[in-house]
Amino acid sequence: MIITLTKVQGLPEQKLTNQVPVYTKEDYERRFHDLTALMQTRGFDHLVIYGDREHFSNILFLTGFEPRFEEALLIFSKDKWPPLLVVGNEGLSFSDLIPFAVDKEVYPDFSLIGQPRRQEKSLKEIFAANGIKNHCKVGVVGWKYYPKAPVPAEMIDVPYYIVKALIEAVGLEKIENAADLMLHPEYGLRSKADVKEMVLHEIAGTKTSQQVLNLLRNLRPGMTEMEASQYLQIDGEPLVAHPNVNFGLENTLLGLASPTYTKTLEKGDFVNIGLGYRRGMVARTGIFVKDQTEIPPAMAGVVENFYIPYFKALVNWYETIGIGVPGGEIFNTVRATLGDFQKYGVGLNPGHLIHIEEWTTSIFYENSPFKVASGMIIQADMIAFPGAPYGGVHVEDGLLIADQTLRDEIKRLFPDSWQRMMERKRFIREELGIALKEEVLPTSNIQLALFPFMGDTSIVLRKN
Repeated sequence: MIITLTKVQGLPEQKLTNQVPVYTKEDYERRFHDLTALMQTRGFDHLVIYGDREHFSNILFLTGFEPRFEEALLIFSKDKWPPLLVVGNEGLSFSDLIPFAVDKEVYPDFSLIGQPRRQEKSLKEIFAANGIKNHCKVGVVGWKYYPKAPVPAEMIDVPYYIVKALIEAVGLEKIENAADLMLHPEYGLRSKADVKEMVLHEIAGTKTSQQVLNLLRNLRPGMTEMEASQYLQIDGEPLVAHPNVNFGLENTLLGLASPTYTKTLEKGDFVNIGLGYRRGMVARTGIFVKDQTEIPPAMAGVVENFYIPYFKALVNWYETIGIGVPGGEIFNTVRATLGDFQKYGVGLNPGHLIHIEEWTTSIFYENSPFKVASGMIIQADMIAFPGAPYGGVHVEDGLLIADQTLRDEIKRLFPDSWQRMMERKRFIREELGIALKEEVLPTSNIQLALFPFMGDTSIVLRKN
């Protein structure tokens, strides 16, 4: 594979329109119907789904509501409709946005410290009133499930006082971790997306990528990380993670650092930019120079010895991925291309599934049997940080996997989103020389664009 530097005619800077999917009562009811079927396979009588400010995605997926200050529980029972939402004081009013009928209960200890406490039921009383009693089997859905644990069912990642109330209600042997019903890569409800979810991901990718590009184009020597971050032009949509704007090797190697007021950009600095709205994340890491002549002597050879091997692995990742391809095969493809993960500072998976949150699970690991499937939304997220002298490089973008039926739906229902993805595929094919399978739909305006000189975003690597 021959990789060269090329000057692109123009990145596919697609603009958003008003074609934004809206979830309806019927959409949420369909999700509960699917959840009921999964519950039956495990013999659960009830699901107790936990949420808080950080771990909200499962409740949001099922209701459109999220706990923004407090904890919350969504209790769903196989023989009872509607479900019960247990909230604190501030969650009660916010829950009115749910577009279907739900029962509601205020549990005072979910409220913030010092707020008024009404004389409400205890958790055990709430559980009992909802039918969670002795002999019932209860699945607890927290943030993660733990397949490598000695006894995965016993690893329950919600606050102890909630688990204690469940133990008092049904007994320890009758509760188990059920987060896999939402997150498992084969059968989890959030491992595959419908057409609306896919288009929301495409919209998030469009905004995120354009704002990252805007910041890169406005980098100037002497600006602080915080000054640079203003060019992200973040709007009011919730973020999936804290934005990263980092200058210099020390700050860049932190990986997740927020921008500071003190570090200023200098020619030859490493730059790390990462931004994600819910459902979409875009990141770039490289050197702030305008051309090869500005690369510091200590980093001589970075393009040939580091960026080009990394880009070859990225190309092979994209050209391999498709419906039915095992995640383990893609992992092996990347490893075979690089030869030595340690040499290139690759410590995490070369990709993962993304949904409302930035990472749900990954199928891209050694000997992974899980296959890429239609409906998956995936981050190409290969982080290479070997440290000095080459620092790191990171090209992260999202993509959709859609069979013919899903592609036809997107094209028919959301033609603007479809057209943006088709323009990106054209750019990737014609400008970057990379062939994507029909089912691979790019969501980023800078998809696969590796900028070897972060001071000039018109120069990228290309496969010839």
